[in-house]
Amino acid sequence: MISGILAGLAAGALWGMTFVAPLMVAPFKPMDLVILRTLVFGLVSLAILAWRGFRDWRDLPAGMGWTLVLLGAAGFNVYFGLIALAVPLVGTAIVALIIGALPVAMALGGNSGADRLPLGRLLPPLAAIGLGLAVVNGAALGDAPEAGRLGILAGIALTIGGFASWYWYGMRNAAVLRRGGIKSDAVGWTALTGVATLASLPLLAALAWAADLSAVPTIGLPASQVGPLAVWGLLVGLASSFVATWLWSIASKRLPVSLAAQLIVSETLFGLAYGFIHAGRWPSLAEAIATALMVGGVVGAIRAFTRRPAGADPS
Repeated sequence: MISGILAGLAAGALWGMTFVAPLMVAPFKPMDLVILRTLVFGLVSLAILAWRGFRDWRDLPAGMGWTLVLLGAAGFNVYFGLIALAVPLVGTAIVALIIGALPVAMALGGNSGADRLPLGRLLPPLAAIGLGLAVVNGAALGDAPEAGRLGILAGIALTIGGFASWYWYGMRNAAVLRRGGIKSDAVGWTALTGVATLASLPLLAALAWAADLSAVPTIGLPASQVGPLAVWGLLVGLASSFVATWLWSIASKRLPVSLAAQLIVSETLFGLAYGFIHAGRWPSLAEAIATALMVGGVVGAIRAFTRRPAGADPS
């Protein structure tokens, strides 16, 4: 069990890097990191498929290619692109806390059928999550000068867009895997999705260049300045994708579902920690209160979903 807990925490540590990476690539822009990350993720995925003899690709059901393209775009390119644009506008704390509610949103989205949980049992943790988000967003807007509030609102909107994109990806991906016909294991399926992200890369790059969201057309790729972009592109493209997925698969196999699900909160906590370290400060009172409310609410909601009432039939 200890190895499973360590693997889950390590996965959260790697996922948390995505909340601070966009701040680390100056003079390049966040979208330059998104493009490089997609390229790294896609090429590593292609290499893994080749190493496995492309059997994962050959075993795909008919028509699954377009589904993979949509999943890759929503779960990786669109999600990370919106998050990368939001972080410089609103900071890591708000972004990490909003995204931290994803496990609960997905649990609510799947709360149906015979095992449906009454909403009354979820009201306390949901209220804590909502209050936490209200505290951190309200403090950010209240402390900002009037001229800066538009940027904060834009960052919140971008984060909500990223939240919605990954929510759709998570729900759709789960539905595809539940439907059956997919013979690949977790690594093979992730590799297939990673290769599919390359399909939307040209459009992503064209939009970034046309909208002046990339610094490459202006400054090029000077050897003296490209180092941080290359390092962080490799980290988020490789470590935050494949290595984190592998670690999470270990945690999922070695831990009870209730414990593994609660470890997802580590992504938010690591993301917050990285952001505060980068800013060289401790969290503000509002951020600390919001973090406590969010973590408590997410853990409480997950426990509500994963704990059966006393006397329930376990079959």
